[in-house]
Amino acid sequence: MPGYILILVFLLAVSSLLVYRQCHMKRQLTRMTARIEEIRAGAINQRVRLPGAIPALNELGGSINRLIDDLQQSMGKLNLLEAERKKMITHLSHDLRTPLTAIMGYVEVMQRDQSLTETARQQYFRIIANKGNKLDALIRDFFELSKLEADDDAPESERIQIVERIQEAVLSFYHQFQLKQLTPQLEFPQQDVYVWGNRQSIERIMNNLLTNSLRYGADGGTIGIRVREAEDRVWVDVWDCGQGISETDLPHIFERLYTGKASRNAAQQGNGLGLTIVKKLVEKQSGEIHASSIPDELTVFSFYLPKAT
Repeated sequence: MPGYILILVFLLAVSSLLVYRQCHMKRQLTRMTARIEEIRAGAINQRVRLPGAIPALNELGGSINRLIDDLQQSMGKLNLLEAERKKMITHLSHDLRTPLTAIMGYVEVMQRDQSLTETARQQYFRIIANKGNKLDALIRDFFELSKLEADDDAPESERIQIVERIQEAVLSFYHQFQLKQLTPQLEFPQQDVYVWGNRQSIERIMNNLLTNSLRYGADGGTIGIRVREAEDRVWVDVWDCGQGISETDLPHIFERLYTGKASRNAAQQGNGLGLTIVKKLVEKQSGEIHASSIPDELTVFSFYLPKAT
């Protein structure tokens, strides 16, 4: 008889323990559910914390918290992208409206003022053509950047003799260098240097960087292009001794539609997309680009591409 009593007591104790554990787990699950509902309602900074919970619930709570952390980061990026989108649309609208307003203004004057001389009309035609070209360039650059950002695939890569590509890019700017009375300083290795990259992308990168140097650095009287090797990378430097980039502007020069202080000078104003396109194209070829500047002394844009043996 005592043996049966001991067994009964043991069974009651085990049952009580199981009931307690079940009730405890139910309370913990209820608290977890309540906290998740708070988070779902918008309290994104809340986290699931279950002191004294069984290991399995603690592990589940940790996984939920990590998921919430990822969600919070994604929301932060989404909010940043939305803010950038609104900023871009605002800037783009302004940049589109400015040349359009000028074009419409000159056209209206030409239509209404019958006393305009032929010389004045030809001057107005040149201004309209110039504004139209700027508008066309802005639209083309905007769509190119949109395509680059929408396409996650890297451009088709091949083994390229980088010095030849750069020489071709420099030759294509011969007329612009002549107009500015500049002779670019070229520093190339004696031997052939090969990289992995895309021909069209490299051409666009060099065109944008040389255009940028001619626009903002020609006043320094010197523009240079240098190719140098460093282990598994090939660096290309495009430099000038012009007005340079201020310390305030430097961190933002690769941002979309950022034109900095130079935008105050209408003769030098770009559309703020050229360097952004350069950065995207370099990164899509597994490279990086950096910029440094000491105003009125030396400004350097340096990018690298993977070296090909």
